[in-house]
Amino acid sequence: MNGKLFLIAAPSGAGKTTLVNELLTSFKDIYNIHRVITYTSRHPRGNEVTGQDYHFISSIEFEAKIEEGFFLEWSNVYSSYYGTPKNIINELEKGKSYFLIIDRFGVKQILEKFPYALSIWIQPPSLEILEQRLLQRNTESLEKISKRLAIAAQELEIENIEPICTYCIVNDCKKLATDQLKQIVFKELGLSSF
Repeated sequence: MNGKLFLIAAPSGAGKTTLVNELLTSFKDIYNIHRVITYTSRHPRGNEVTGQDYHFISSIEFEAKIEEGFFLEWSNVYSSYYGTPKNIINELEKGKSYFLIIDRFGVKQILEKFPYALSIWIQPPSLEILEQRLLQRNTESLEKISKRLAIAAQELEIENIEPICTYCIVNDCKKLATDQLKQIVFKELGLSSF
């Protein structure tokens, strides 16, 4: 039986990585579900570790992988490349399930190629709270944060008008949002409770 691919999408700073990590910690190897480690050409932030948070590679290496057809999807946002390795499709066929943390554009690309993926939109309570979260990360300049907020405003408006995600979770309270994500995942995996 094939595994499931859960696309977790949100604007930058909405908490998608935090929610997925909370869920994976609570699963503790009970279920055959993992997080896809995607590739990026940006530099690691703070305590990010290559192979654990992302595969950090140079722009030249990333472009070579594009030419090889290595990615299921890729994009260039925030002046850096981001991409999903397409070998996860083979792993899904072996029964593994995955969380893929991605942006809205990536969701659209994957759903065109893999329509059975399940998409979940993580909505910040407001742009003001999103701005506070980005500032609290203290990992980027005010100029980069402004750019992320402008892109977030567009993504939120478009997803509101023309939603492409099957589910939506408002991440106002981490525990509540994590519980909602668990409920969706368990429902889609055919499990009764958590």
